[in-house]
Amino acid sequence: MTLSLEQIKSITAGAAYVEEKNGMICFSRFTKEQQRVYREASKDFYKKTFGTAGIKLKFVTNSKTLLLKVTVRAGSSRYFFSHDIFVNGKHCHTLSGDLRDKNGTVVESVEAYGSYKLGEGEKTVCIYFPWSVISELCYLELDDGATLTPVAYRRKMISFGDSITHGYDASHPSLSYSAILADAFDADARNKGIGGEVFRPELAAEADDIDPEIITVAYGTNDWSKSTREEFDKNSEAFYVNLSRNYPNAKIFAFSPIWRKQPERITAVGEFTYVAKKIEEIANSLSNVIFVNCYDMVPHDPAMFSPDVLHPNDQGFSHYAKGVIDVIKRNI
Repeated sequence: MTLSLEQIKSITAGAAYVEEKNGMICFSRFTKEQQRVYREASKDFYKKTFGTAGIKLKFVTNSKTLLLKVTVRAGSSRYFFSHDIFVNGKHCHTLSGDLRDKNGTVVESVEAYGSYKLGEGEKTVCIYFPWSVISELCYLELDDGATLTPVAYRRKMISFGDSITHGYDASHPSLSYSAILADAFDADARNKGIGGEVFRPELAAEADDIDPEIITVAYGTNDWSKSTREEFDKNSEAFYVNLSRNYPNAKIFAFSPIWRKQPERITAVGEFTYVAKKIEEIANSLSNVIFVNCYDMVPHDPAMFSPDVLHPNDQGFSHYAKGVIDVIKRNI
């Protein structure tokens, strides 16, 4: 049986809305109002809002097989992609590909299809959609007459941030720190990460239609390299004030940037350490914001990063996730 739009909606996590367009089921982690903010600010960032970082389909079924077909388009500066299929918590299958042809040219879109055995009996299936691209669902099929039960999550969560929250450079969507974090707290988590982003108060002013228990915020490294001190001070404070006002019941965790290559460099913001000091100062002024010093959470070792020594690789992300999970557990 082919799952309907309503069935897909019932098993989707991480989406502000799900809609059908031209026969495809499309997922958005940003609200339409938040997308408007990006549409007016940056063509590149607006395109990235349609990327499927943090989108999951999770359900209980007795189906023995699963058929998955997607159409993939560019949604970041990374062109590889994978859809991770877990059965009872174990990574069993991957639907992967690349938007570059054999000559390295980026193509407009790619169709990817897979047929997978799920095994006997009732099981929990979770499909992690890729962070790196825009993945639109052509169809998801289970055995005719199979059961389909959505999975209830314990918490709701929102994760704001730049490329590292977006997922750069996890080899699989299930291995980014934001995905590990969501799983650790059994959360329906909306990933608001945008590669290249800085503190943007207008984004924080547009609230989602949920009441999250946990919010994480991880900007700063791009602010340090792109902004003046005046811009950083103003925008970071306004971001947290807006967020605190919109979500008074949430615990908001203000992450300082992790270590990066050449942190001793001086920019228009100043020393790299100034970013963490300012974020801590803002957090201390707001009752529901908790500062988290993340600088040493990922070892200061290029082996923990992709070649740019800025974005964590899978190993780096595992350290980052463990560090922030430990802090959040102590505060909720």
